[in-house]
Amino acid sequence: LTDYRKYIDKLEISLNETFEKQCALDNSDDVSIQVKSLGQVLTGDNGFLGDNQDYDDLKNINFFSVIDRRLGLPISLCILAIGLCRRLGWNAEGVNFPGHFIMRLEKNGERIMIDAFQGFKILEAKDLRQILKRIIGGDAELSTDFYLPCTNRETLLRYQNNMKYRLIDHEQYFEALEIVNRMTLVAPLDFRLSLDKAVLYARLEQSKAAIDELVVYLDHVTDPYDKAEAEAFLYELQKQLN
Repeated sequence: LTDYRKYIDKLEISLNETFEKQCALDNSDDVSIQVKSLGQVLTGDNGFLGDNQDYDDLKNINFFSVIDRRLGLPISLCILAIGLCRRLGWNAEGVNFPGHFIMRLEKNGERIMIDAFQGFKILEAKDLRQILKRIIGGDAELSTDFYLPCTNRETLLRYQNNMKYRLIDHEQYFEALEIVNRMTLVAPLDFRLSLDKAVLYARLEQSKAAIDELVVYLDHVTDPYDKAEAEAFLYELQKQLN
């Protein structure tokens, strides 16, 4: 851990020095200089980029591996960048954009959206629309909700959710269940996590535990379709115990 802390400390120093030099060169210290400096240090000097070749590799969501390989997912790269920016007192936040975590920097009322996955590229409305349509579909349109900042808690849950899905894809169900249990500590009132746990317990052939979690979920779910699906799932699990 010590080596990683030292490396992040070096990144902070480098970012601060690069920003000050860029301010002197441009005779400005606005938010665009912050963005330029961030991209220069993390991508230009240190090579951090999104992993397009093996996007779902578990290494892309593990911070130690992200630092070792200089490759990651949008959210892991953004968390690293946001942490560095905040060390310098910059106003950096994650943004509640669906399917592709992005960040923004703000100073003196000017905001810039940034895609860490694309080498800290500045995103205009057309870029955001293109990302949205690629992820959700051609009929998707931008919403003001997508520009809302993520709290630290929301960011952590999105990060853990990314980890959960990748563990499930690799059939590491026990490890995925551990992640969902951690998510429950962060969001104890999110009843949908009970459904996640039920599914994972079922895949681990722990039907009794799966039933217990489904009962919790059914006590809270109100959508008729979701409720019917959960009841059918519960019926199948109960048959296994009989």
